[in-house]
Amino acid sequence: MSLAFSSCLDSDNTEYELTSDAAITSFSIGDITMSDVVKNHKGEDSTIYYTITASQYPFTIDQGNNLIYNADSLPVETDVKKVTTSLSLPYGYAVTYVKNGQDTIWTETDSIDFTNPVTFKAYALNGSIRQYQVKVNVHQVDPDSLQWTLLQGADLNIPAGAQHKAVYNEGRMYLFAHTTGGTLVNSSADGNTWSGWESVSLSGNVDHTSALALNGTLYMLCDNRLYASSDGINWDAAATSDTFDKLFAVSPRLGELYAQSDTDIKAIACSDYSTKSVGTTDTDFLPVQNISYAVTPVLTNSNIERLVLTGTRNPELTNDTTAVVWTKLSSEPEWTYYPLAPNNTLGCPKLQGLATFAYDGKLYAFGGDYDMPADVARPSGFKPFQYLYESEDNGISWHPQTNKVMLPASFLNRTADFSYLVDRDNFIWIFWGPSSQTDGKTEVWRGRINRLGF
Repeated sequence: MSLAFSSCLDSDNTEYELTSDAAITSFSIGDITMSDVVKNHKGEDSTIYYTITASQYPFTIDQGNNLIYNADSLPVETDVKKVTTSLSLPYGYAVTYVKNGQDTIWTETDSIDFTNPVTFKAYALNGSIRQYQVKVNVHQVDPDSLQWTLLQGADLNIPAGAQHKAVYNEGRMYLFAHTTGGTLVNSSADGNTWSGWESVSLSGNVDHTSALALNGTLYMLCDNRLYASSDGINWDAAATSDTFDKLFAVSPRLGELYAQSDTDIKAIACSDYSTKSVGTTDTDFLPVQNISYAVTPVLTNSNIERLVLTGTRNPELTNDTTAVVWTKLSSEPEWTYYPLAPNNTLGCPKLQGLATFAYDGKLYAFGGDYDMPADVARPSGFKPFQYLYESEDNGISWHPQTNKVMLPASFLNRTADFSYLVDRDNFIWIFWGPSSQTDGKTEVWRGRINRLGF
């Protein structure tokens, strides 16, 4: 390279100043071919090949700190030991990279090991050198896996034997616990530090299972009347004379609460607490326990939301083998019951403590043991809290997940009371009351699919 700095100038002794600019202005890597071993239809090992398209992972050049890297990491387990590269050096004349401790002339055909960051050196025409650290980032976790964490320092301390429900409201989690001494509330912003249990300012028959949140306000029924609160402790009666048997869902888009009132389904406008009928058919199939609702945007029109209601009917009055599912679009006037088609063997599982929620564009359900009629056999090998059931068709069919999106193994066979919620950061929270299965302690678990946190 030193020879390149020498030149024979014209005899007129004109002086030429060579540029010191040695900036790399673009950088990319080539496509990477990967292989994997899978089982074919005969159960035999079969090797498949697939390509990671490099253009989907652009590189950033930080000229101030002389760093080159891909902000969006390559998929987990991508092999970066033999990677080809392309770059632009508009005003320089050569690039080297450090290989085995020595400078090596760079060419586009070189296969470079990026297991660790690699030093690239760009040479200017005047002989100055600019050095870059090039890092090819690879995800260290599977982006599609649901990872769970037990918060060891959480001071929630749910009262022993209490039934409880969790509600998320404007960045804060609220837990309502039904105890022999009345209804208590506790709240937290981070799941670790909790405000402490306090009695709610309601006397009478408080239905803690009806607690909901909408637009910064908490709602709950007491003696079949609607109450509202901003802090979960102090409650005021809503300006309506209507009474309700069960408060079960909210519509963020329409600003409505939904409640069962005798044989009618009512919509309650949060602006003025006026009510209207939004469903009167098939009310015999409305759930009375284990009630959950989920809200998702319609795939074909993000301006329309879909609400899905799930739960179970009174087991003493019915022989249901699945949970019941209702749905409503924000563009439609009424709730509609989903009857289970005769050929649908994948209805929403009827589990003790059934919980459903919207997450990652799908619906999920989980719970304890099968709550079947005595003459109906339970699935072979099933264990309580074994699966997360996934529905991609808005609650019509449900499939147990056996890979990546799963519950913690320590949940198996539990019988303690639990509550749950999903926050705005895509964390799923599950709160377990103290029992012999949790060594007499309250447990606070937090889980998230990895890519939803990237």
